[in-house]
Amino acid sequence: MKPNYSRREFLSLTTGTVASTAMLSMIGGLKRVLAATADSSGYKALVCVYLYGGNDGFNWFVPMTAAGYSNYAASRSNVALAQSAPLALSGTASDGYVYGIHPGCPELQTLFNAGNAAVLCNVGTLVQPTTPSSAQAGNNLPSQLFSHIDQQTLWQTSIANSPLRFGWAGRVADYFNRGGYSTQLGMNINVGAANYWQQGQQTNPYVLGTGGAPVLNEAGNKSYRSGLRAQTAALLLSQAAADANPLVQEYAAIEQHASSKVNIVNGALSAAGDLATPFPSYAGDGGLGAQLHEVARVIKAQSQIGDTRQIFFVSMNGFDTHNGLLATQNTLLRILSQNLNAFWTALGEIGMRNNVTTFTASDFGRSLGSNSDGTDHAWGSHHMVLGGAVQGGKYYGKMPSLVIGGADDFAPGRGQIIPTTATDQYAATLARWFGVAASDLPTVFPNLGNFSTPYLGFLG
Repeated sequence: MKPNYSRREFLSLTTGTVASTAMLSMIGGLKRVLAATADSSGYKALVCVYLYGGNDGFNWFVPMTAAGYSNYAASRSNVALAQSAPLALSGTASDGYVYGIHPGCPELQTLFNAGNAAVLCNVGTLVQPTTPSSAQAGNNLPSQLFSHIDQQTLWQTSIANSPLRFGWAGRVADYFNRGGYSTQLGMNINVGAANYWQQGQQTNPYVLGTGGAPVLNEAGNKSYRSGLRAQTAALLLSQAAADANPLVQEYAAIEQHASSKVNIVNGALSAAGDLATPFPSYAGDGGLGAQLHEVARVIKAQSQIGDTRQIFFVSMNGFDTHNGLLATQNTLLRILSQNLNAFWTALGEIGMRNNVTTFTASDFGRSLGSNSDGTDHAWGSHHMVLGGAVQGGKYYGKMPSLVIGGADDFAPGRGQIIPTTATDQYAATLARWFGVAASDLPTVFPNLGNFSTPYLGFLG
């Protein structure tokens, strides 16, 4: 489910309203970051593939070893995959079991087994490491567990004990900005959907469509009345820029700034040319292929745009599988696998595989137990990271017990698994590779110090 912001939430997002002492403290810390050691050499990009609704990670990666599969099948009941269905992945996870990926993902199986992708085990929002007894006592839990909109926000901000609505990608952009790094287009580029993840306090994401930057109608229509409308619009904006009313001046500045970025984007895309790699397209798939195609086009045009650091957001709907889990996930994961593989192929075409790291995120995991023919909202889940810099073919983090009422069950009898890897650790590992200095990561991720292993090691 995509976020549906209220008017108040929208104003908070766009104006940077601060609503708590915790926010003020964190933002004050971020303002003190000089970012003198931020690394912007070479070119690097992060691509977040957000799976709205809460992807069921326990049917994405399934234990194939007999003992592990037995626990899995007993807990999942009628939504369990057949033992022969998953596609075998190389190596073993922390529990010593061999795992397989969902049968709809042969492309991701190949990428993992070739060492180009890794599995992040049991990731979720955490304030600090916790146990079932501590969690059941309500000690330092993320707010509004199991709520779509709240957990989307906490995944994207990676500050599980604060209502701060500046996302971690936005804070990374702020960090570079304060260190003197400037962009032609904007470090954060949103191709997917409205999100908190890319919103910074000083920086804003650039919103891009899947067919290049949309041209402003007033100033871009050169054919209407021999270009008179475009000339008139340009003249009015020029006059407005010198208007005594500051609101009029600001409006004119925004229009002119937007128009200049349209020219930068479309000019760069045109100069770079399209890709030969085809991207799959399915009816009702939410346009993931078109989004990733556009991201690949922008990366191909990087030298024309001139920005050495870019962060992209793409998204896919439909993962809120309270019913029809097996059929729905079979369709969605097949689309995801084929499109991530197409994106990998496109990056190979343009020689950018080592420069781009792609990773998944979602609202939360699903319950181990079956709810009719689906699964309910839960907590921890598995994710994938893909890229030439990824130390792939491996599992990172601790696999949980797949026993309902077992060692990792938040609510015995329901199978809501407590995460053993925090979003903070996941995000900090990505941000460190991206160029944030290790010494500055605790400022960008204020809860990172609560975890004994701040970096997960999946990026070289």
